[in-house]
Amino acid sequence: MVLSSKLSALALVAIVAAGATPALADSLKFDGDFYITQLRYDGINAIAADEVTNSTFRATVVAADGHQMFEFFDKDSLRQIKQ
Repeated sequence: MVLSSKLSALALVAIVAAGATPALADSLKFDGDFYITQLRYDGINAIAADEVTNSTFRATVVAADGHQMFEFFDKDSLRQIKQ
């Protein structure tokens, strides 16, 4: 009886863990919309954001004269990385 209860509990844990894995992976994906919103709040006219490394991202920014350029930012501080 105890063995079957333990096996059932382990099976339940395995099922729950397998179902939670995609949700966890989705939460770790880069959220470009979040960074675009934050940059716009800071007055930067960003139209796209892409992850470069774990600590930096690249934003496509529209300048005042209308041309587009890439700028790189720190993910945590949102400070522009000078090149």
